[in-house]
Amino acid sequence: MIKFLTCFFVFAYVFAKAQAPEQNEYHPDPKKRIINLPNYDDKKLHYGFFLGLNYNRLLIDESDYFINSKVLRTVTPVADLGFSLGFLMNVRLHDQLSLKFIPSVGFYDKVLKFSYYSKQTPDTDSVSVSKPEERVETTFLELSILLKYKSMRRKNHRFYVVGGVKPCIRVGGKSNDKKTAGAGVFDVRRTDFCIEYGTGIDFYFKYFKFSPELRFSHGLLNINSTNTNQYNLSIADMLSHTITLYFFFE
Repeated sequence: MIKFLTCFFVFAYVFAKAQAPEQNEYHPDPKKRIINLPNYDDKKLHYGFFLGLNYNRLLIDESDYFINSKVLRTVTPVADLGFSLGFLMNVRLHDQLSLKFIPSVGFYDKVLKFSYYSKQTPDTDSVSVSKPEERVETTFLELSILLKYKSMRRKNHRFYVVGGVKPCIRVGGKSNDKKTAGAGVFDVRRTDFCIEYGTGIDFYFKYFKFSPELRFSHGLLNINSTNTNQYNLSIADMLSHTITLYFFFE
């Protein structure tokens, strides 16, 4: 987590410094300082697009089935990388406050690692792993609704924080239906609802605004499937947890 945050702020700092000579916003002579898009934030609506890289993992609680199992020994969530893309609409409420609507498509791999008692004897110390990982590829349609609070603009950049909610509906990957319910296939539900918060920096350039943003997302719904296989039955609660680095262009 610390490495992820460090990389984000280092990237933002280096990016700003790389653009500073061209913008000349810190020139000692005020008459030669260049302020890009000076009236940009006065407009009521702004549109743009984004790309995002995410780091996601599941948070789980084991079920009674797992506790009483003489076969399964451990179940461990495995973090994985994914990406998302989409559009955004920014509605100005105040000079320092706006409302963001962000429809997007997110691509995630939900991964769990199972280990088994060798020869199905719980008392032994040796462990055999029949399937190192159970993985389900998912595609979600998402709509983030966020409040954005911004600092005062300083030259060609300003800091901000965001917070809000994100409903999600699954549109791709393995289907959760009667055909897979008892087929020994690990799966997740088709809907989720998350709270989100994060921080970012707006950089104003000559023709557009660029905003790197780091956002955290925590699922509130149990997304464990009702499939009657040993993988899903071993889990009582399953929540999503995602950290995403966004690159917005407006």
